[in-house]
Amino acid sequence: MEVLSGHSFGPVTRHAIPVTAVAAATLLRFLAPLDTAPFLLYLPIVFLVALALGRGPGVLAVASSLLAAAWFFQRSDHAVGLNPGQVVALAQYLVVGLAMVWVCDALRRSMIEREEVLGRIDAANAGLRASQAALEDSRRDAEAAREAAEDANRAKSSFLANMSHELRTPLSAVIGYSEMLEEEAEELGQDGLLKDLGKIKSNAKHLLGLINDVLDLSKVEADKMETYAEDIDLEAFLRDAAGTVEALVSKKGNRLVLDLGDGLGTVRTDATKLRQCLFNLLSNAAKFTEAGTIILRAHREPGANGDHLVLSVQDTGIGMSPEQVERLFQRFVQADGSTTRKYGGTGLGLALTKAFAQLLGGDVTVTSAIGQGTRFILVVPAALSERDGADVVERPASDGATGSGARGLVLVIDDEASQRDLMGRFLARQGFSVRTAGDGRTGLDLARGLAPRVILLDVMMPEVDGWTVLTTLKGDPATQDIPVVMVSFVADAALSASLGAADAVPKPVDWARLKGVLDRLGEGAGDVLVVDDDVDMRERLRTVLERSGWLVREAGDGVEALDRVREATPRLVLLDLTMPVMDGFAFLHRLRSMPGCADIPVVVLSARDVTTAERQQLSEADRVLRKGDASLQDIATELRKLDNYQTDGREAVTNRSSL
Repeated sequence: MEVLSGHSFGPVTRHAIPVTAVAAATLLRFLAPLDTAPFLLYLPIVFLVALALGRGPGVLAVASSLLAAAWFFQRSDHAVGLNPGQVVALAQYLVVGLAMVWVCDALRRSMIEREEVLGRIDAANAGLRASQAALEDSRRDAEAAREAAEDANRAKSSFLANMSHELRTPLSAVIGYSEMLEEEAEELGQDGLLKDLGKIKSNAKHLLGLINDVLDLSKVEADKMETYAEDIDLEAFLRDAAGTVEALVSKKGNRLVLDLGDGLGTVRTDATKLRQCLFNLLSNAAKFTEAGTIILRAHREPGANGDHLVLSVQDTGIGMSPEQVERLFQRFVQADGSTTRKYGGTGLGLALTKAFAQLLGGDVTVTSAIGQGTRFILVVPAALSERDGADVVERPASDGATGSGARGLVLVIDDEASQRDLMGRFLARQGFSVRTAGDGRTGLDLARGLAPRVILLDVMMPEVDGWTVLTTLKGDPATQDIPVVMVSFVADAALSASLGAADAVPKPVDWARLKGVLDRLGEGAGDVLVVDDDVDMRERLRTVLERSGWLVREAGDGVEALDRVREATPRLVLLDLTMPVMDGFAFLHRLRSMPGCADIPVVVLSARDVTTAERQQLSEADRVLRKGDASLQDIATELRKLDNYQTDGREAVTNRSSL
């Protein structure tokens, strides 16, 4: 590619190269037939041509290889035209090929820009070395060379930020569309294309993972990270942040203590980034502390340039040596290799915390001693100086509803239009009606007005981030019972669960995993909840009920069943009485006390005779059937009768009967 790119080919030569390459590959396959799909022969040519020569020759390579592939199909079948499967395969190859051309062309432009930047860096370094060697007393020249090097470093960070963003968005789309193409190819029986599409998807995911690791830090270094100043009640903000991470802190037996000074008042800063700094510091303390105490202190300090907010997070954890502290805020670095192996993590959290603190006009420092714990001190101005001419972020309008809606309404809150489009198409195919919102505030308004069955929520959004939206949803009585699934590049499962999210699905979206989550939470997700500690009995009931058109969820005891009910309210419950942990009597009593569960029909399945006293305890059940006396089909019929009663709008049956 370097050889091709280094020559100034004319337009005719640049467009002749891809045609010649495709022709050579076609001749090779014609003379020595290979046991492989023609696309596998042409895709490397498309990749190299687009990467070396640009978009135009790449498109020409796709077009010429498409014609050649069509000729091979026609020749193999000895037919005049193409069959539908071959047309679909050619269309899929066209989409994948054009996507590859698009991505490779963007990468090619980025690589050219990188060479220019590296050239400037080399020139600056050469100038610095010459200045130091020639005149050590020439401080003015040395300073000029140092500034030139810093400018080059900022240019490098700017390049990384631009390249990361420009590649992440199309790569996410490539991954999403390739997964959809996989489904379509599987439905059409095109097994030969599934392996190729899988390779495209896996390589795109690998590249996306590398890009995401450097995106945030490069944005900060390149001065492309924006801030959104807003007034916040500091004491309420800190208590809310502490409550958010309390579950993570207590997970290892730790205790979180708040020590808030008087007169904290109101501050004006970027709440999202300040909250992220606190989350990172508190999460870090919780990770390295067991059965200890974590103290969050805050006070306000007056200064010549205005008040400053001083926050400190102190723990009684494992502590660090001076050597470990010295490299603590370096990206991708933890205390040492053993720390990474034992506690996990990427080493980016504290580096981002320091970067965000400096972005807010402050800084973060640390003191620590091995075996005595660690103390982080975060100092930021009480009033963030807003940049002149800062862009005003407008609220994107929400999209209209799509999909049939047979399984209920799903609200998608994501600031990326391509992700909203992919989600909408996927959800519509799953039988959901879909509404989308491009920012957190619009999403909150729609959630209150529409009361959707499930909310799919991104984290990194302007103005109001996903964590704030989730906390607001769970704090509002009108929306607190709506299941929320976090779908984001930073979908932290532990933090999501502690804030009340039903689940977390990382981007790029694993559509099979998302389907499983929606099957568990969506309308019709588990029409019948089967609660029985006998695995074989649950399996037999599931088989019969699914044949009758029911969707089934299972639980092995009462405690697990209550968790299933909290995830999604079932239409009917099949309940065994004798179970470990929590039996059927206790579950039934707890179920009836839960909001919205007083009228759920419950059919009790008992393997033993029920006494008179137990019948009184089961007065809240709708039916009591004895295992063995009632066949599985009888049970399915009884459930259908009870469901019909509910559908017709009848009141819950008050006279409980037993068969």
